Amino acid sequence: MKLNFDWKRWLLFFIVSAGLLALTRSFMMSLGILLLLLLADRLLADWWENRRRNKE
Repeated sequence: MKLNFDWKRWLLFFIVSAGLLALTRSFMMSLGILLLLLLADRLLADWWENRRRNKE
């Protein structure tokens, strides 16, 4: 399985996480949100790939 690494998406996730860190001053919360964003992105990519593969 080939993984595509999208720098723009990662940058957006880090900006969201840094903004949350600035607002709440909680590193663990911003790290948790960053990990949840990455997990959701990966799960959606897998779901989309399976959906596309089943239509063919």
